[in-house]
Amino acid sequence: MTTKATIDINVELPFHRAGIVFNVKAQSPAGAPEGQAPSFELSVVESSRGERVLFNVEVSPPLADWVRGYTRWLVRARVTATSETDRITGAFADGLTAEQVLGGMRDACDMIRQRFELYEESILD
Repeated sequence: MTTKATIDINVELPFHRAGIVFNVKAQSPAGAPEGQAPSFELSVVESSRGERVLFNVEVSPPLADWVRGYTRWLVRARVTATSETDRITGAFADGLTAEQVLGGMRDACDMIRQRFELYEESILD
């Protein structure tokens, strides 16, 4: 007999030299029927003040550029997503096991690390 897994993952990825912290979440919808895909959400805050960062060129050209490609790339992590003004939202593919969602989160975080670990100074204007 298979049991339903409840997913509640919150990852905070700090990149203090770049001046930002990524918050990445995956959660099972509350009260959802079995098999409904977990949600995915990513937001960015300033590491010094904790204020949410907008994904636009005026605030951070590197971040604004990265968000467009990352949203499309997430399909490799089994996430269908769209970007909003200050966050990326989406959902994992239906029918994934908890282990597959964990793998998708690992991949999503790894892609962030590959890009933002390289910065030696703040990317915020």
